[in-house]
Amino acid sequence: MTVAGRPLFGRVAALTILAALVAAFCVGPLAAYCGVIAGNNDALASKQGVLQRYRALAGANPASTAPSAPGPALLYPEMPESQASALLQEIVKNTAATARVQVHGLQVLRSEAVGGVTRIGLRMRASGDMASLRSLVYAIETARPLLYADDLQIQSHATSPDTAPSVLDFQLDISGFKAEPRS
Repeated sequence: MTVAGRPLFGRVAALTILAALVAAFCVGPLAAYCGVIAGNNDALASKQGVLQRYRALAGANPASTAPSAPGPALLYPEMPESQASALLQEIVKNTAATARVQVHGLQVLRSEAVGGVTRIGLRMRASGDMASLRSLVYAIETARPLLYADDLQIQSHATSPDTAPSVLDFQLDISGFKAEPRS
């Protein structure tokens, strides 16, 4: 008996082989591909949630989260320049005393108007050890109202190259900012 005599048997055998190949394809590469797509779907869903939160934050009214005018926590209030300068001197003296720094002199610097605020500055000449200087600079940079430390010059009095200096002389410019009177 030949296959030509049984055309139905050849077709059934071909369909069986085709079904086995399709089943092997579904179990192998197609299943792995579906797993990758499902993992990417989860990652995409979490990133879409983050995007929605960012859009909600970006769409929020910025006036409700931040003050519209410069707040008193960052600037000195509207006051005469001489009072603001005296207040800055007192803050710097108290900060230096807390940091155990010996102040030798304070010199008031010329004020200047910068974008709606007035910059008031002073130059401090002082001495202390390295830990005291670090404490002073940290206290100035974290102070409220906002203070800005600039132009630090340090001079040591080491007696020999091997020994660490115990006292440092330094000069530091410190600026504060006050609100300009409203017109």
